[in-house]
Amino acid sequence: MAFEHESKTPQDVLVYTQDPVFHKREVILDLSADVTCGDVINPTTGAAYVAADADNCAVALQNQIAGDARSLVISDRGCVFNPSGLVVAAAEKDAAYAALVKQGNRIADANTAI
Repeated sequence: MAFEHESKTPQDVLVYTQDPVFHKREVILDLSADVTCGDVINPTTGAAYVAADADNCAVALQNQIAGDARSLVISDRGCVFNPSGLVVAAAEKDAAYAALVKQGNRIADANTAI
């Protein structure tokens, strides 16, 4: 069976995690828009990350439809992210990456040693 669209999974977003359990956490949010795995979001509101959110940044590790009181698994710390798996507006990219790094994560590049 062929699918028109295959969504990303955490394996597309994460290169490495320091701990297989504590690299993620679950939050309950009222989502105004659907969230897909790899979206860089504000973990308080569930909205797409913008530079004004400062250090309030996380990566969605699952897909979730919009609605009230939705459970969403997001990144915590100790993650190495694959930049091609992250979805963030080009204008917000540098601020989002800096916020993720400040929280104890890393963004992989061609020279990243694990």
